[in-house]
Amino acid sequence: MKKKIKKMKVIGVGKWRIVYDLGNRRVIKVAKSKNGRLSNKKEIIVYKSAPSRIKKHLGKITTYGYGYRILVMKKYSRMFPRSKKYKRKLFSLRRTFMRNGIIPHDLNSNNLRLKSNGRIVFIDYGNFENRRKK
Repeated sequence: MKKKIKKMKVIGVGKWRIVYDLGNRRVIKVAKSKNGRLSNKKEIIVYKSAPSRIKKHLGKITTYGYGYRILVMKKYSRMFPRSKKYKRKLFSLRRTFMRNGIIPHDLNSNNLRLKSNGRIVFIDYGNFENRRKK
């Protein structure tokens, strides 16, 4: 597994995870540490428990495993525009998340993309707090 990953193109490096391009419109997030595994686990929990009106704004997780060491997600390439229009949309979306018990943290443009239909999507939500009732 490690040999395969080392051959892939690195498209992002964070404090706790490295993101590789799988080349099939998917990315793989590989944990560098225990905190990276916790971030992967948080993303999985938030994604699985989110209602559909929230889930459509989260990067789609296709698979995960190895004790949360890896997480495979759909790749979103359209960058988040820095316009007033999209900042207002993001603010409104943040309120929607909070009303649904999900507290979004780290809302910078590096963690945001647009779907082909123009919908905002979070590609890194490992720092989100899930306060939804289980």
